[in-house]
Amino acid sequence: MTGSIDREVSGLLGAEIMNSDLMKGALFVHLVEFSQTQLGYDRVEQVIADLTLANGGAYTSVGMYPVSEFMKLQGAISAQMNIDLDEFSHRFGRYVIPLLAIHHVNPEKDHPFDFLERVHGTIHVSVRKLYPDANPPSVEVIERVGNRSLVLRYRSHRPLASFCGGMLEGALNMFRDRNSYIFERRDAEPRTETAADFYVFEGPEGGSHGA
Repeated sequence: MTGSIDREVSGLLGAEIMNSDLMKGALFVHLVEFSQTQLGYDRVEQVIADLTLANGGAYTSVGMYPVSEFMKLQGAISAQMNIDLDEFSHRFGRYVIPLLAIHHVNPEKDHPFDFLERVHGTIHVSVRKLYPDANPPSVEVIERVGNRSLVLRYRSHRPLASFCGGMLEGALNMFRDRNSYIFERRDAEPRTETAADFYVFEGPEGGSHGA
């Protein structure tokens, strides 16, 4: 049972499995769906057609597809929405995490920090066991002070820090005591999308800062 769960949720923070050039199809499927909620079906289909992608934009959840296509899709859709690519990636991360994690978290019983810690400690370690050639991102717990504060560090060869931040914030949003915590992204200079630190800490009710 544990093995099947690990396979299903291996896409939680990057889905970087099998090799360094492919990503899990579930993220592509959700990316297209999210884009359609923002722009409408016809407009997204036209964007995909204009990109002349190798797969023609036809993705399945169990397939594996080039990371380059994922980045092209994000870039094209964000341009159509007239927003920054990093902002689009963050919004998509917030959108997709409840869809991927719904069967693997109990917001009424679990503490959000425990779930955020499991992302790397359980999921990505399991990915490497299942797929020896895997190259998942590192989401390391730098510091935790009880249930008061948590610091997570994202490192990857792929420029998906904003996407990771969106997923982490989206995961936090799933919990009933969400308004008790502030979420912040902090970067070294110069800012890069291959590395970022994410801070979650207690704050005034309703306080929240995105990536």
